[in-house]
Amino acid sequence: MNASRQEQEMQQRVFADKCQRLHTHLVGTKSLLREIGEYNRSKWPVHYPLGRMAHQAVAGASSSSSSSGSSSSGLRRTSSMLMGSSDSTLVDEAGPTAMRRAMTAEDVPCSSPSSDSGAGGERLLDASDLSVLRLDLRVSYHGDSSGVLGSLEESSIARLFDERLMQCEAHIDKLIARVADKSSKILVTGDLNAGKSTLVNALLRRDILPFDQQPCTMLFCEVVDASLNGDVEEIHGVSDIGAYNRKDARTYARVGLPDLEDVVMENSEQFQQLKIYTRDVRSDGASLLHNGSVDVALIDSPGLNRDSLKTTQLFARQEEIDVVVFVVNAENHFTLSGQDFLVSAGNEKARIFIVVNRFDAIRRKDRCERMILDQIRELSPLTYAERSDLVHFVSAHEQLAAERAGTRGAESFSRMEKSLRSFALEQRFKSKLAPAQRYAMNVLGDVQYLAAENVAAATKRIQEINALLREGMPRYEALLHERTDSTRQAEAALDDGCAEVRRHTTAHLTNTARHLQDVAEKVPYPGLLSLWAYAESVLLAMVRHLEHEVSECDRFACFTIQHARADLARLEDHRRRLLGDHESKDHSESKDAAASSCGSSSSLTASQLAPIGTISNALDTVQLELSDFVDLDIAHNWAALTSMSTAVTLLASKSMASNALALLRLSSTMGPHTARRLIVASAALIGLGSVFYVLSDMDATVRRKLSARLELMLDEEGFVHHHADRLTTEASRAIRPFVWHLQHTFQRMVEAEEHRRADHLRRRHVAQDSQIYFDELRIKAHSLANLVRAVGNADAASNNSGPF
Repeated sequence: MNASRQEQEMQQRVFADKCQRLHTHLVGTKSLLREIGEYNRSKWPVHYPLGRMAHQAVAGASSSSSSSGSSSSGLRRTSSMLMGSSDSTLVDEAGPTAMRRAMTAEDVPCSSPSSDSGAGGERLLDASDLSVLRLDLRVSYHGDSSGVLGSLEESSIARLFDERLMQCEAHIDKLIARVADKSSKILVTGDLNAGKSTLVNALLRRDILPFDQQPCTMLFCEVVDASLNGDVEEIHGVSDIGAYNRKDARTYARVGLPDLEDVVMENSEQFQQLKIYTRDVRSDGASLLHNGSVDVALIDSPGLNRDSLKTTQLFARQEEIDVVVFVVNAENHFTLSGQDFLVSAGNEKARIFIVVNRFDAIRRKDRCERMILDQIRELSPLTYAERSDLVHFVSAHEQLAAERAGTRGAESFSRMEKSLRSFALEQRFKSKLAPAQRYAMNVLGDVQYLAAENVAAATKRIQEINALLREGMPRYEALLHERTDSTRQAEAALDDGCAEVRRHTTAHLTNTARHLQDVAEKVPYPGLLSLWAYAESVLLAMVRHLEHEVSECDRFACFTIQHARADLARLEDHRRRLLGDHESKDHSESKDAAASSCGSSSSLTASQLAPIGTISNALDTVQLELSDFVDLDIAHNWAALTSMSTAVTLLASKSMASNALALLRLSSTMGPHTARRLIVASAALIGLGSVFYVLSDMDATVRRKLSARLELMLDEEGFVHHHADRLTTEASRAIRPFVWHLQHTFQRMVEAEEHRRADHLRRRHVAQDSQIYFDELRIKAHSLANLVRAVGNADAASNNSGPF
């Protein structure tokens, strides 16, 4: 006795240790999922494999049409996380349905997936390889499902994946609570009218739950031992399960036993659950509720296909359950709703306790048993492998009838009850911890596969970005060279144009100022009496000539500007050719804006270069002066007299000797008085000749004096320098916008290319970080999966011996 107690205490310590270790690993798994979710939201949208889903949609559509006559031939199990190497033989892949086992955490390779494509270039990983983290991306088949799936944005997939992660975290929270809970919850579920309530009554050996030939259970009924309620039998109607406290009467309503049938069938008060405290007078070794070691709750549920709300509640409720007892009506076998439930529960629970009820009504029992076992083999391979302990064909109604008559019940029911007790109490690792372990293993297996997929995706993205950077480098370097060369040519065109305008203006206006007298010679001289009017005409002609020559300089400047613009336009055309077919909308808009600004600049320059009415401030105030008509320049007059005397001398040189001799003879004959008179007359004649000369040369004097005065005035006010600076400045203003536009557009092209390269580098950096992160994540998940697996491997023999 003492040895048995010591063994029991040792097994309790072993089980408690496993619970603690599994609890720790579940918390670690949840932290890992939370970390992935954060990374998915903030840094790298997790790449989800969609490679062959379109092909599966096509295959699914064709297979569903060809298998519409059979409820199970098209069935495919999503995944199977087997708890040891010995279980790997339990999956029959050669069956008629070609069932395929999904990968488990044990199958994930530890090496980096460098070669992740097959002969067809597709990744070996597919979305169907996932079990828990598999997204529901159902699309109707319209002949082009690949286009529908391909149109899904990466961000949309990331959001769906994030929601799936949160669902898994919530489920792990429930698993953590289940592992920490020392009690055991047994859910009795199945299709409508399968005899679930009858089975619970038969297990209790009492008619507590109402039953009928028609479906009657409308809400969950949890039956527990009365010892949990002070050994008082009561029924509590609970409206809010989360707030329920048996010590607080405000959280429930007491229901009398005579009213139980109406409440269960109608539920007019809209209870969420009934809590039924009852006694089982049998011994601890025979009773399931009152077993002396573990608090057990039997939960009777509504039928699966009563309505969608009840079915959804049942699917959600099974996550809180340790053991699922699935009741099958032997007359109906597994319905579609039952199959869906088992597949959903199979993500966590590899073993389902199945009770085929009303087996006494079947005539050909061997055929019924064979058909149901075939369905179980497809739905739950491990359940089929342990079918002698987990699958039972009974009649709960016969057992109740025998109990009422006080006779011995059927051996099949006793064997089923013993197996359920052993599964729920003695093999608690299988019934309570193994589902949580299985779920954690499935999650970690999915994480490893997704990590491998994302390492491959990040590697591929890095390779693609490197290729883009290599391909773009020659273009970038050529663009930099073209920008430098075009900028140099544009600046040279500006500088050369301005220098040419300055050189031409300076030379042309200097020459014009020096030859104003030549312009005045073209003005007809009307005579001495119109000398003043003549002087005004000469002055006006000189001023107009200056205006004309300034206009000529303006026109030359316009021509130079147009020539420089043509050179810049050729550079702009060359720049546009550099863009080629990749010219973006932004470049087109900048080109239109540049054309508009250049057009406005051209019209502005034309108005600026037009003659402005006055070419010099001094010319606006110039007036005729008396000195303009008198030439007191001795040098000029002396030169004229000298030239005239020289001419007279030359004309009289032939008779000079004879005339001089005659004058000597004549003076000798004249007296002094006569000679004096002759000399005075000669002087007067000479004076009159000089006056006549001055008057006859008056037009030349006016021209000479006015031209000299205007030249001096223009030189004093810097006429030539002013117009050279003005036209050079205007030419620079007219040409420089084109230079600036060319430089700006080249700079935008370079900046756009640099932004693209910077974006590529940023994306490559993110991909490199993600590659490292997911590779470390895969290793971390693999290590955690080994720890979770080790919980079940240690002391495996103790699972089949003793009460724990």
